[in-house]
Amino acid sequence: MAIVIIIIPHFTSVLVRIYAWMVLLGSDGFVNQVLRALGLIDTRLKLMYTPLGVLIGMTYILLPYMVLALYSVMRGIDPQLLRVAYSLGASRFRAFWRIFLPLSLPGVAAGSLLVFILSIGFFVTPALMGSPRDTMIAMVIENQLEVYFNWGFASALSALLLLCTLLLFWVYVRVVGLERLFEAKG
Repeated sequence: MAIVIIIIPHFTSVLVRIYAWMVLLGSDGFVNQVLRALGLIDTRLKLMYTPLGVLIGMTYILLPYMVLALYSVMRGIDPQLLRVAYSLGASRFRAFWRIFLPLSLPGVAAGSLLVFILSIGFFVTPALMGSPRDTMIAMVIENQLEVYFNWGFASALSALLLLCTLLLFWVYVRVVGLERLFEAKG
């Protein structure tokens, strides 16, 4: 059931979900109204057009990708391993730390890589929920194309973005190991 709750919002457009967050986080939005009604704040919080607003929006969009990567690996872990650890005297924390967490690391690695690759080119969420000071490289590229018609600089930035992505991916593969991403058995 929880997996359905995570997947259902993806049937809605990203733009619609971002606008929903803009309504929730606005100066007269639901979050501010609830916090004021509970007496936790006196003045409205500025949640929109800030780095915090961008972070909330990006987390909401990207979190399901991480959860699904983790879920696929965690589902393949044999629950008997934890039962054996309990029967041998391990506490719940110790069994998690020594058995479950190491076995779920391929999901952490795969989810981290997926979220990183998706987030590096994020455009819509920072453009709508952030301020002009909170720019991502995709926004700079778009600005160079649409406003300044500077195709050369936009191309150079795009190539630099691709190069940085490939370089960071190479470092990731060297540190984590690509075979580690595929070692979980389903």
